[in-house]
Amino acid sequence: MKSRLLSHLDAAIAAASMPSEADCLRAERAGLLARQGQLAEARSVIAGLQAQYAHNPHPKVNAWILLAEGLTSYFSDLGQTAHDKIRRAYAVSAASRDRRLNALAGAWLAHMDYTAYDLDAMGRHVAESLQLADADHHSARARACLVVALAYHFGGRFESAQPWYAKARLHASAEGDEAMLSAIMYNMAGLLADQSRHAVMTGEQEPAMLRRAELSLQSATNLDALIGIASLDALVPLHRARVCTLQGQWAEALALYEAHFSDGLLQGLDRMRASLGADLAWCRLQLGQTEQARKDALAAQVAVAHDRDADDRAAAHHRLAQVFAQLGDADVAARHREQAAADWRTHEREQAMAIAAIEKAVAALS
Repeated sequence: MKSRLLSHLDAAIAAASMPSEADCLRAERAGLLARQGQLAEARSVIAGLQAQYAHNPHPKVNAWILLAEGLTSYFSDLGQTAHDKIRRAYAVSAASRDRRLNALAGAWLAHMDYTAYDLDAMGRHVAESLQLADADHHSARARACLVVALAYHFGGRFESAQPWYAKARLHASAEGDEAMLSAIMYNMAGLLADQSRHAVMTGEQEPAMLRRAELSLQSATNLDALIGIASLDALVPLHRARVCTLQGQWAEALALYEAHFSDGLLQGLDRMRASLGADLAWCRLQLGQTEQARKDALAAQVAVAHDRDADDRAAAHHRLAQVFAQLGDADVAARHREQAAADWRTHEREQAMAIAAIEKAVAALS
């Protein structure tokens, strides 16, 4: 099934009155192809446009090419190169007074600021994007609204996040952007799984929240299959593995980890290596694979210092405490429990910072 947004862009390219206008749309289309996982085709389009404008630069077209390059990089491995390219697209679009691209690039910068915990920058960029974007600029508004939702949700304010998730879905649906609808479901499911994980850690079961995460992941999987979205295709299965682990479905979780763990690391989840590896060790232990569980736990123990997210580190330490306790190493288990508590306190401070930053941004819109 062909994306409605892709069909719309094809029609707009055919109807464009100027070659430069058509080429901006071609670059935008390449960005959509990257988001859908059609990376080879996206790169081919970008290379053609770069060659075409190599000796006769056009600031507006070049800015759209930079955005397409950034999105192609991001949907390859979530790498830093993506941020650099999109930051340049943002700067060039501002200089060339391309308000539409400036709003869209700003929204993407806000999303990347959120994932990098640059929360003040996130707030600035999301406010700028929503101020610049016209009411019918659905791509910028969908992405910016998703960032607001994620910041509230990450901060523990799901009730404040829900209206912004709804706005993001509304804009994505209006444009026929199925890749964006999938991203909304995936991101929300990830945070629901994170919250459920902490509830399990503290002994407070949250079956309704966990079920909602499971349904969101299933919806994202179904939509990806319908449209043929293949970008970062290990991420959803690994989140499903996390949910299965929390539900005690050890064999299903283990199968998902074994099938997708290596690909997930290559696709940008290396920062979660310890928490995923600790869960993998726990699943093996429950299934009687004691020696392999010990090896996975030791690998996760080495990796935990490199996990960027405090809540992931807390989860990794908590799970490793369980694993080592069951393996009979009480002293190591105790150290992991202490570190889990310390990392969770760090996470709570980050939650407060996220809420402060996003509320400042929302206030600037009124």
